[in-house]
Amino acid sequence: MPSLLKIIALGFAVLAPFGALAQADQAPFIHDESYMLPSGKKVAVKFRERRCTRGECREVDAGVWGMDGGILRLVTEIFSVVIDGREFPIPEKFYKDLTNTTHLAVSEMNAQVIVELQGGDGAAAYKARFMLGGMCGFERKICGEICNEIWERSVWYNSFAYESDPFCKSGIQ
Repeated sequence: MPSLLKIIALGFAVLAPFGALAQADQAPFIHDESYMLPSGKKVAVKFRERRCTRGECREVDAGVWGMDGGILRLVTEIFSVVIDGREFPIPEKFYKDLTNTTHLAVSEMNAQVIVELQGGDGAAAYKARFMLGGMCGFERKICGEICNEIWERSVWYNSFAYESDPFCKSGIQ
């Protein structure tokens, strides 16, 4: 005969929303590292989540990557990329919807710096790939854990900077 404790634990596991316990206990993701890429580019990335303050976060049902629903517990407050000593501007709206981040990697492809984030778990798992082109534009692609289908694609560029900044000429490829 199973112990009462095992029965209670099994009952709680069945009744609790999938992933809710893991999210409640998940520590905010913090990444602050510098990289030297094969091309010689020096890249520094700061990415930081924090716990929501009382009354700040709301229940979500869509529009946030990394969770299927429920009350948001973590918010991304900083995403900063510096390439060869120059800050690469990434507007808040392109990272505020990423939560429950678990991994960040930096690489390069075709002279572009690639910053890839992974987060969530199960059905809420995502990859966000930022392909930084020039010093003023980027492309963001969101997909699942296995990236065989793009769920969202955003392209951002600062057209005013293209005229005044010679590093912007390469643009997005």
